[in-house]
Order: sequence, then C-alpha cells, then structure tokens
Amino acid sequence: MIHRMIIIGMIQAGMLVPAKGQTDLDFIYGCIADGELILREYLEPYARIIGSDMNAGWYNTARPHKLGGLDVTFSVSMARAPVTALTYGISDMELNGSVDMSSTVDAPTIAGAQEERPRITYSQQVDLGGGNMQEVEYASFNLPDGTGYDFFPLPVAQLTVGLPFGTDVSARFVPMVGLSTYGEIGLWGVGGRHSISQWVPVVKRLKFLDFGIQGGYTKVTSSLHVLVEPQPTVEVDPSPGFDWDDQFIVQNVEGWTINLIASQTLLFITFYQGIGYAGSMVEILAEGHYPVQSVVGEGEDLGKTTYEIVKDPVSLEFRNFNDLRLNAGVRLKMGVFTIHYDFTKTYYAVHSVGLGFTFR
Repeated sequence: MIHRMIIIGMIQAGMLVPAKGQTDLDFIYGCIADGELILREYLEPYARIIGSDMNAGWYNTARPHKLGGLDVTFSVSMARAPVTALTYGISDMELNGSVDMSSTVDAPTIAGAQEERPRITYSQQVDLGGGNMQEVEYASFNLPDGTGYDFFPLPVAQLTVGLPFGTDVSARFVPMVGLSTYGEIGLWGVGGRHSISQWVPVVKRLKFLDFGIQGGYTKVTSSLHVLVEPQPTVEVDPSPGFDWDDQFIVQNVEGWTINLIASQTLLFITFYQGIGYAGSMVEILAEGHYPVQSVVGEGEDLGKTTYEIVKDPVSLEFRNFNDLRLNAGVRLKMGVFTIHYDFTKTYYAVHSVGLGFTFR
C-alpha cells in the first residue's frame, strides 16, 4: 500500500509521468545542447522540491529512544514551489533554434502550466548547387507545458530503534517497485540521533527539556519509460525498422541533513525545534536511443529532412548545498500512538504530517 501511494504521489506531481503526455521530450528533436538547456530550466523546481522533501520528517522529538525502544512512523512531506519558479525566461537563453516569442517570452516549468508557449524552429542552409541556397526547416515544436502542480507530497515509512549511550538509528526503505508501464521507483535512507542533554548536568535534571544532534541521508531512484520517435515531417528515414522502446528517463536523487534539535515535553504534548544544514543532488539522465533531426547535406536526397540516432543524449545534475534549515513542530502522544506536524524553511518551505507507533 505504501509503495503504491509513493508512486501515485509522484505520478500526480509529474515526477514520473508528464501530465501532458510523453511528447514533452520534443525538444530532443532539434539540438541536444538546446535540449539540455531547456530541460535544466524546466526541471529545476522539481529538483528543489524533491530535495527539500527528502530532508524532512526525520524526527519529532530531540529525545532518543532508550535501549530496545522503537517507533514506526509514516509521514508525508510536501514542499511547494514559489510563484517565481513557475516560469522561466526564454529570451536570454543562447539557443541554436529560432524562437517565436510573439505570444509570450516566458515558458512554464514543470511546476507551472501555460496554454500559450514559445515555439522553436530549427532550419539549415543548404547549397542546392550553382549558388542556390535554400533554408530548410527540419524541426519545430512548442516548448513543453508544465504539470500544473507546484507541490510534491513525498510519503515515507521510517523505523527507529534505540541503542546504548543515548543514541538511536533510523531507516527508510522502499524496494524498487513499479506501477503498470509507467515506471518504477525505490527509496532508502539512514539516520541517527544522539542526546546532548545527557552530557550537560543542568539540562539533564530538567526532565521536560531535551537537546540532541541528528543527521540523515536519503536516496530515491526512479525511471520513466518514454517514447520519442521521428516527427512525421522527416522525409528520409535511415532506420525505418528501428525499435525506440529502450528510452528511459532515469532520476537519482540524494538528500542529506544535519541538525541541532531541541524539544520540550509537557504531559502528552511535545514541541520541537531544529536548526541545521541540508543539501541535495538530483541527477537526470535520458538513456537509450533518440532521434535528432537534421537536413541531408549531399547526394540525391540533398535538402530533405532526416535524423541521426543518438545514444544517452542528456545528463543533468542539480546540486543544492549548504541550505540553512529551520524547523519547528508539535507532537501529540496518546499511549503508544503519535501524531505530529512541523514546518521547515529551507530552499523551499516544507509542511510535514505523520502518524506513528512508539515504545520506550
């Protein structure tokens, strides 16, 4: 059930399945260099959102479990992109194609949505002989639309076990699972928490007050099957029987955080706060064989549109380092059951809610 919720959540957010269909990779047709520039701008909000989500939900108190104690917590963290991240400007990008900005100079990111979008056209000068130069258009498309989702909920199940010396460790794990033919996703993470209060006699005597240090690392791996075939405008097909079924968008996401945390417990209510640093890395790869269109420059098909097959054309990396992280939340404990909510301000703001079972 948790596996399906994670995948469905990512599909709804546009992580695995573009809301407008698989034609969102049209930018591959014209120029690989342009495709990487466009894809970087288009996906940057997603990289920030998922990086912020992954570093949330690690703790809801500064007090570690006693030896042999444990808790199982299911939480959902949701970061939201600001309005400024819903579009990107196309006019300052150094693209090889010709951009028609008569309707708008901005294009939507994956987090936005826009009916009117700039159109890019690629053409090539061809010498037909005798100084007769002709401009041949070989690819044309609108920039991709967004999903309309400026947020992304990331569900996580976490197990925490108490160890000696005021320390506990946490683990997150979802094996690689898939949903129909859309793609697959897996998640794992490890973290730890250590009590500082036990080493400070004055604080140790204040039973309602706890201080600790916490750190965690999470990795998400996903892949999406896509299908990009030559456009109908192609006149010369050099590989008419080619199987384009090996195309995948692969995403490797890592997040890490370290925090100084405090909590105050009054009866069944715990207030907790944290300050620290967080970082993330998002790698996006277009794996497989893709058609990149061009114009035949010689021979009997001179001036006609064609394509070449390019393997693994796109490799992007988004790095967010040394983001200050501020966190505050509240937990209610009713017997062995807990419910919590917290707010985290990092590169993007994150809201987290969770339910859990705790012992010792």
